[in-house]
Amino acid sequence: MAEISRKELVLALVAAGDHPRLSGLDLSGLDLSHLDFHGVDLGGADLSGCSLHRTNLRGAILIRANLTEADLGHAELTKSQLHHAMLYKVRADEAILDGADLRHALLKNGSFVNARMHETDLRQAHLEYAVFRGVDFRGSNFLEAHWEGADFSGAIMAHVVGDPLEPRSQAHARPPAPSSLKTPRPG
Repeated sequence: MAEISRKELVLALVAAGDHPRLSGLDLSGLDLSHLDFHGVDLGGADLSGCSLHRTNLRGAILIRANLTEADLGHAELTKSQLHHAMLYKVRADEAILDGADLRHALLKNGSFVNARMHETDLRQAHLEYAVFRGVDFRGSNFLEAHWEGADFSGAIMAHVVGDPLEPRSQAHARPPAPSSLKTPRPG
């Protein structure tokens, strides 16, 4: 349950001026759609179940934030910091995540249909069973990302690192385990 109401949050944003710090707040379930959180520190905040539809989160700090089942449809998340964030079952269709830092983030079972993710950092992110139909990933980095069962149909993968559409992608290339390097003994 949210600690404060939408009205109290809006008043706090206005009073705080540039780059307010709202880290660690429980804002779960609130309708925060159409608000301006540009550059706001929401690190560790609980935004689960929130409506952030058409919300401006450009440059926002969302490190370790919980966005489980949040609605980020049409949201602006350019250059936002979402590493280690929980975006489980998030709905981010047509959101803009250009240059966003999603390292180690969990996007499992999320929907990102027709989103734009130019030069997005997805290293070691968990993308399992997420839907990325029609997403523009130009210049994004997927090194060591996990994408089992993810839907990338119609996605644009130009100039990406660790392309999930390539059968032998670098994204899962890891050195063999030491036990597999043992020389077999003659029998």
